[in-house]
Amino acid sequence: MAKESAEQVEKAAESLGGIAAAVSQINDMNTQIASAAEEQSAVAGEINSNVGNIRDVADKTAAGAQQTASASEELARLSSTLQDLMGRFRM
Repeated sequence: MAKESAEQVEKAAESLGGIAAAVSQINDMNTQIASAAEEQSAVAGEINSNVGNIRDVADKTAAGAQQTASASEELARLSSTLQDLMGRFRM
């Protein structure tokens, strides 16, 4: 009986060793997952910042395009006025 008990204790110890190794492996995987999640969070923050910068540049470009359109309209108006004035000087 003592021999059988000793064998069972040995098997239990082996099983516990396997469980401990599996837990250690799970802990390592959890650490890797946490690290990857942290990196993804940092990248997402950087992407968000870049999208904000792109939006700002797009807003400035749109404002510049509006100013260009206004200047073009004013230039067309001035050109028309100049043509009218030049027509008065023709003989």
